[in-house]
Amino acid sequence: MEHSGEMSVIRLPILVFLLVFLGGTGIVLWQRMPSKPQKPRPQVRRTEAVNRKLPPLKLPGHESGKPGSESWEFSGEIQTNFVTARAKFNAELMHQGWRPEKQIVLDESISPRTLLTFHRGELELILMLWKIDTDTTGFAYRREKIITSGVVAQ
Repeated sequence: MEHSGEMSVIRLPILVFLLVFLGGTGIVLWQRMPSKPQKPRPQVRRTEAVNRKLPPLKLPGHESGKPGSESWEFSGEIQTNFVTARAKFNAELMHQGWRPEKQIVLDESISPRTLLTFHRGELELILMLWKIDTDTTGFAYRREKIITSGVVAQ
């Protein structure tokens, strides 16, 4: 019986030593681990209105159109369904050198509305498409000059 009491007395300091040693080793190794590189925050793109200084875009088969309101440069209608209109506009703008950037869905219901953004050189194009009825789609667009690094684009 006396041996088991002595064994408990010896085990306790060994267990405490191992706990402190292994815990300390873990902390040192954790501090030396390389940290994940932080992703740079995306820079917010600033733009400047072109105030109708550019010629109108050549767009596929729009039936009617007019200069837009204050926020839109041009608006109109195309006699095709929403999905086909989006594909036609996308293809035509890419053919003209515009590179697609984002597609922002505003409404996915029975009457869908979508914003598409494109860029070409120092210009950004924002195109909004919306379903009017089964075979008619409305559209509006505006172009803006991109301002980078605090410098106004010419």
